[in-house]
Amino acid sequence: MNLTKQQVFALTGWTEAELQQMVAEKRLYDYDGEYDVAELYVVSPVAREALEQLLNFSEQTEGGTPWHQAFRRWMDLEEAGLIRIQKPVHEQTGIQYSIEYWRPEFTEDGNSVVEYLMELIEYHGLREEARE
Repeated sequence: MNLTKQQVFALTGWTEAELQQMVAEKRLYDYDGEYDVAELYVVSPVAREALEQLLNFSEQTEGGTPWHQAFRRWMDLEEAGLIRIQKPVHEQTGIQYSIEYWRPEFTEDGNSVVEYLMELIEYHGLREEARE
């Protein structure tokens, strides 16, 4: 599963120069302008944090904490196009409802990333590789 350059930037906070440095050091490979999410998971602790939040993402935690409080990287996941936030607007006033009424959902890319990473974590020890 590959991510676009913009998705990588959203998950890592890197600049173009930092991304190119990672490619030059052969820590991350450029596949025609796309980057493997598993490689990104291994080389970037910041991206790994966001991706772990994606793997555990739900509207509410078991303890009852709402998603917007429990998953602090939700805006990065949204910017990367891995989740979408439904933000309802009051019909008569045109005013957007507050965050308590927003509903997150996985995008197609988000679902693909979760499936891909879960397989690599379960069968290939991706988390252990990232710790090395």
